[in-house]
Amino acid sequence: MFRSITLFALAAFFSATILQAQPAIYIARDFQQAIRNNTRALDGRPGSAYWQNRAHYDLDVTVKPGEKKVEGKARITYYNNSPDALPRLNLKLIQNVHLPRAVRAMQVGEDYLTDGIRLFNIRADGEPVAWDNTAVQASDDPTNAWLSLPKALEPGRSVRIELEWSYTLQASRHEHREGMVDSVSLYCAYWYPRLAVYDDIRGWDVIPHNVQTEFYSDFNDYDVTIRVPEGFIVWATGELANAAEVLREPYLGRLQQSYQSDEIIKVVTAGDLKKGGITVRQPQLAWRYRAGGVTDFAFGLSSHFLWDATSVVADTLSGRRASVQTAYQQKSPGFSEVADIARNCIRYFSTRMPAIPYPYPKLTVFNGFGQMEYPMMVNDVDMYNQDDNRALTAHEIAHTYFPFLVGVNESAFAWMDEGWATLLEYFACTELYTLKNPEQSIYPGYYMRRYLGPKGPETEVPIFTPSFQQLNPAYGLNAYGKPASAYLSLMHLLGRETFLECLHAYVERWRGKHPQPYDFFFTFGDVSGQDLGWFWQRWFMEYNTMDLALEGYQFENGISYVRVRNEGGKPLPIILKAILEDGSSQTFTFSPGWWEGSDVVEAGFATPGPARRVELVWKDFVDVDSTDDVLEVKP
Repeated sequence: MFRSITLFALAAFFSATILQAQPAIYIARDFQQAIRNNTRALDGRPGSAYWQNRAHYDLDVTVKPGEKKVEGKARITYYNNSPDALPRLNLKLIQNVHLPRAVRAMQVGEDYLTDGIRLFNIRADGEPVAWDNTAVQASDDPTNAWLSLPKALEPGRSVRIELEWSYTLQASRHEHREGMVDSVSLYCAYWYPRLAVYDDIRGWDVIPHNVQTEFYSDFNDYDVTIRVPEGFIVWATGELANAAEVLREPYLGRLQQSYQSDEIIKVVTAGDLKKGGITVRQPQLAWRYRAGGVTDFAFGLSSHFLWDATSVVADTLSGRRASVQTAYQQKSPGFSEVADIARNCIRYFSTRMPAIPYPYPKLTVFNGFGQMEYPMMVNDVDMYNQDDNRALTAHEIAHTYFPFLVGVNESAFAWMDEGWATLLEYFACTELYTLKNPEQSIYPGYYMRRYLGPKGPETEVPIFTPSFQQLNPAYGLNAYGKPASAYLSLMHLLGRETFLECLHAYVERWRGKHPQPYDFFFTFGDVSGQDLGWFWQRWFMEYNTMDLALEGYQFENGISYVRVRNEGGKPLPIILKAILEDGSSQTFTFSPGWWEGSDVVEAGFATPGPARRVELVWKDFVDVDSTDDVLEVKP
């Protein structure tokens, strides 16, 4: 019999042999400095000196679909809550990623390229500010630009920035996050000059945008007027403040009815579009949307999209409802069902997993060419089947919590939002829906498909590696599949109830704030009461892989003992299936906690007789080497 320490629980015996101690978790120097400055705390809470800047955006934009032009004016009030005087501000000019000379992490076609964004008539507190568009676009990184202030912005003070801008919409028909959908439909994202985040960790966020990386934004207030030609409908972040000024009856009444309806209301049908007269008859209409405490603002518009709307109870305690809307092409396959899918996903996320009420008054899913999330907006491409429609809709709505409710830095640590969206999508598509082919649509099959191919270090780059320094396959695996595996393994370690307790604490502590990875790590340790440093170290900080192996089996006194080796190093749950001599089978699950300081463990479980075959079960995880996952027991 193997050397073991045997425990009895829930009719299963199990044991673990500790072979080595795990190192302390690596803590980066910038976070150590934040601890010393009291902006962060070792228990995972914001520190006593935590601060965060913000802005109020008054934006007035004119969209000319026929010319593919966007022209805007902005009044931005920026509040410096930091302890530092700021002699200059950093502007995010994401539209410059379309310049031919811009650095991108992927190939693009000619129709993706434009002449970028140009700024004019810039003033700071009424004083003109020098600006050179040519110099900005010729710089090493035209997606970041410095705006020098006439005088430094002192702590506790604000500055009002006024400016104008214009750019041409890109027209690629491949998957993209923004641009023309067809000649009279488009989606505007990253369409205005945005002030970068200035935080206690990095100072100004100057990570370049390279198409692959995503975003990091402050929690701001928006008052946006979108001017479009007559007949165009606008869907946007926030709530429509002047519906009666832009919509005619009966469409206005249908929209208002949908706010309290459990049914799907067809606000605009194909027949309505054929008749025309949906919007107020003026050469130009001004649609006004307002949103408070959000990290970005996006909008879509079209003169021929269908419009469905309904609502769902997002908070069962207060009865608060959220509006759910979809805007889609008449020929789109399956999009007519997306309003129902979105409503069901919001209800599921609000009550089951993560069991946090959807925090916003509205959600709109727009049928463009993207697979991308924005506060209260989703830009979704047509999918191939109902499985993919459900999976994509669930994934993008899950981003409501990360990064929009909890404002993580996606550019630096994509796993802090994409990993959670992948996991929440998985739960929605296994507990809310039953997919026909889940291995093709959701985690783990869809997101881990590249993990089982290459055998080099590119698939084992530590998750903690800054996302903007990675390319595929490392980026995709470290942003989506591997962190989802880590979170699911953590749930096996803590149990679902404690896992959710920790997750709720993390969200509440960092709601509307900017957590770092350590804030997440330390919160889970604090709330669970467990030292999880070894788990974070092995899952996020080290080169290792997912690979368990069966090494031996013995049966003695009604107990089956299985020796399991962790060949790869990542702490995974051990799920064993024992097939007995009579053909019956039993499945036993053992905690990832067994691997704390161990490479080999011995699992014991009660069986009515010896097994003839033992298997490692990999339904929710993947194993890079399946050749040692089955143990045939010799009589």
